[in-house]
This record gives sequence, structure tokens and C-alpha cells, in this order.
Amino acid sequence: MALTLRQLRYFASVAEVGSISGAAMVLLVSQSTVTEALRDLEAEMGFRLLDRHARGVVLTRRGQQFFQRVQRILDSVADAQSMKDEDEEALVGTLTLGVTQVVAGYVLPDLLTRFRRAFPKVNVRLIEEQPDYLDHMLVGGELDLAVTLRLGNSIPSACGAHVMGVSPHHVWLSHGHPLAQEKQVSLKQLNQEPFITLAADILESRMTAVCEKFSFQPVSYFRSTSIEAVRSLVAAGHGIALLPQLIYRPWSLEGEKIESRPVQEELPTADLLVMWRRGLPLAAPAQYFMDMALQRTDRVAG
Repeated sequence: MALTLRQLRYFASVAEVGSISGAAMVLLVSQSTVTEALRDLEAEMGFRLLDRHARGVVLTRRGQQFFQRVQRILDSVADAQSMKDEDEEALVGTLTLGVTQVVAGYVLPDLLTRFRRAFPKVNVRLIEEQPDYLDHMLVGGELDLAVTLRLGNSIPSACGAHVMGVSPHHVWLSHGHPLAQEKQVSLKQLNQEPFITLAADILESRMTAVCEKFSFQPVSYFRSTSIEAVRSLVAAGHGIALLPQLIYRPWSLEGEKIESRPVQEELPTADLLVMWRRGLPLAAPAQYFMDMALQRTDRVAG
């Protein structure tokens, strides 16, 4: 079995982030996918690359040496790949991009950095709005593209969409919560729990339909449009949350631990989409941005 670029990229991400779960979220793949890639890589190399501990992983001595070589390999690959864009460096124009609140905080920074590095002469105009209004702007021709987080099939017929990533819903719990001892949690176990609700990216309204399907009636304690407020309240033990794993982070701003557990029931996933207006030709900047965004296609967070 030969080494693969995928294995090297996964290993480099784990080494940089310091945890397998954290790397999985950055890569938008499942934690088991990263674990399997690392296992295959260590088997191929014939020595241990990482030492596991309670808070993540650390590189072994040989793992650190290997990481330095991997960085050089990945830099060389990136340099080789840049050749395809050498005749595109002069690309100019404007890209008007709409994003939702969650996308702006958790997806946009990486995409925007890579796009501006590749096409520095393109002027990028950013607009943050609710998904429904972004739909309206797309249909009206006010946006070139929109990147949104959706639940279920809610795409206007006038718009096209490609899936950039898929994220399952997990339960967020404080570190000391009794359910944190479980490997997975059923909705029935959450019936009497106070819920902290994130009122953003139409996640709340879509989740209402899910609750009706499973005859689940959560006890609402607090609603907020702030992800950090939800995270802090959950970490402090004031309630729990049921949210896409894409936006999970293990620590609150106050440094308190947040646990995440999968849900036993098969809930709809949150789909990360790049959308455009059907029937309107995409300008070159928009097409290149979409191509870059879709390099995330088929990746899974959680």
C-alpha cells in the first residue's frame, strides 16, 4: 500500500490542530475517516506518529520528523497545482457573494483566504443575510453566488445548488452533564432538558418540523442568534443544544468544556450549499470561486 496525499493532508491537519476531532471539523470529514487514514499511514510507515492523550494528540519524536517532511511535500504539491492558475493571475472583476451568519463564522474565512490568494485582483463583495433573503437576492440577480447552511430540500426552483459538505446533528452538553457518559443519546432522554436554541440560518424553523416528526417537544429555555452565547450557556450547565456538528467547538469563550454526542434517531443533516441563479451565466470569478468551494464536496463533518 502506497502513501496517499489524502493520508498526508489528514496527518498534517491533525498535527497542526492537536486533535483528531478538531482536524475532522477543519477537514469536514468524519472523525472515523481521519482515524482510519492515520492508522493506515502508521502501518505503512512502520512506526507510531502520534501519542493519544485526554485532550488530543501529540507528535512522537519520529512523528515530528515525519511532519516536517510532509509539510515540504504538501508545499511542493501546492506549488505544482498553482501552475494551472498561472495564466489566470490577471483575472479581474467583481464577485458578489452572499453568506449566512453561520457560514460567515465557520466556513467563509478559509474559502475567502484561498480565493484571494489565487485571484488577488478580483474584488470580493460580501453580504451577510438570512437564507430566505439571500434566495431573493440570487433570484433577483443581486448576487453571483450564495453559501448557506440548510436542513432538507428547501432550494427555490429558480436556483441551482451544489453540496459542499454534510453535517449531522449532535447534542451539546456541559462536561459534567449525566448524559455526557453516554456514547449516543436518544431524543427521549432529552424530553425534560432545558434547550438553548440557536435562531440562525433557519435551523430553528427546520428543526421544529423534525421535532414534530419524532413527537419530541423540547423545553425551550433560551433563544439566541449568537453561537457563542449558546456555547457558553451549554458549557456552564444552563441547558443543552441540538446543532450541526459543523459548528461544534469543544470549549466556550470562558474555557469551559463542551461535550458532543451523536443522536440515536436519524435526524436530517445540515447541508452546506453553494447556490446560483439558474439561467444566468456565471462570470469567471464566480465560476472559479465555485470550483474552489466544491473541493469540499462529499466531505462530512461529525
